[in-house]
Amino acid sequence: MRRLLSRRLPAALLGLMGVVLALLGAPRAEGASAVLAKNGTLYEVFQAPYGQIITGANSADASLPVLALRTTPPGGQPTVEVVGGTVNELIKFGEALEFDETTQTVFVVYTQLQGFFLDVHVAMRRSGAWNEGRFLPNPGLYVSMNPQLLVTRQTYTGLDAQGSPVTKSRAILSIVWWEESDTSQARYAAVFIEDGSLGLDDVTTWNLNELNGASGPTDNTSLPISSYVHPAVQRDPVTNGGVLLSFANLATRTQQVMRLSFSTDDSATSTSGPPAGSGRTAYSRHNPIGRSFTEFALPIQIDLAYQVAVGTLISPSGIPTFYWSTGSGLVYLQGGSTTTLTIPFRPDFPIDRALAVVRDMSDKE
Repeated sequence: MRRLLSRRLPAALLGLMGVVLALLGAPRAEGASAVLAKNGTLYEVFQAPYGQIITGANSADASLPVLALRTTPPGGQPTVEVVGGTVNELIKFGEALEFDETTQTVFVVYTQLQGFFLDVHVAMRRSGAWNEGRFLPNPGLYVSMNPQLLVTRQTYTGLDAQGSPVTKSRAILSIVWWEESDTSQARYAAVFIEDGSLGLDDVTTWNLNELNGASGPTDNTSLPISSYVHPAVQRDPVTNGGVLLSFANLATRTQQVMRLSFSTDDSATSTSGPPAGSGRTAYSRHNPIGRSFTEFALPIQIDLAYQVAVGTLISPSGIPTFYWSTGSGLVYLQGGSTTTLTIPFRPDFPIDRALAVVRDMSDKE
């Protein structure tokens, strides 16, 4: 396994260093990720120098690379603030955000480069205050990349103050990312908002190969890195707050789609269940329940520079459709196919319309 790591990790790190150099030499794009609340408020997260966000910042801090949150109410003026926990000299990648309507919570996820290591971090803004934390990596050398996040809501049976069963509702923040290490695979973590409380002090991280029941030594020999480092998460409409996950399993060398949900029963402390993760799980309702859905050949036709973002749509029947932009068109590849197809962009047919028709096609599968 260590021999596999010695072949695998340097390649990942070289690709990562290329991204760092590209980002340092290129202007930051604002509005890198955005979400619209039901009341019309627009939230955007983007990278910026600290001095661009905080007027009067001293010269030592002005150039620090931070993440910023822009909030634009309907018909109002935007406000911009620094995302909690990002005021440091470390470079951030892959920022994305979600918004939970019920608790009015903004979630931001990103990776942060420190030396030769990339950690997954999450920041949460609620009632004007930020909470921030990181997820435990696998032991040893690691490079975490391409985090994705999604908020779902689940109805479950809890206990009231007298210990009697009562129906409750909670928000579940699902986060998935790829981690290059001696057990390189997609990883998953969930943050729960229950009874009005939320936090990152009791989060367990899970290896998806193990949750899907197909683990073992992993090897990426001869595979383009872009063909396996882009896991995806999507709502599962047939479950109560569950999600669909698409990820590469390098133990079986297949692209797998699984259903993941959580128990709706607030039982006693769990003593058995899924494979052990890293962290703590206090209740059985916090243990993920994974069910294998579909399996396809790895999309080795996706051979791109590390900087190119690859998205995934998952159809109701479990078929993943991978897509990315070339600048002149939207390229897509369906699971089970070896043919990439391109929708050319036109002034009257930009990327958002191209993606909409690909999503419509996927929804009909």
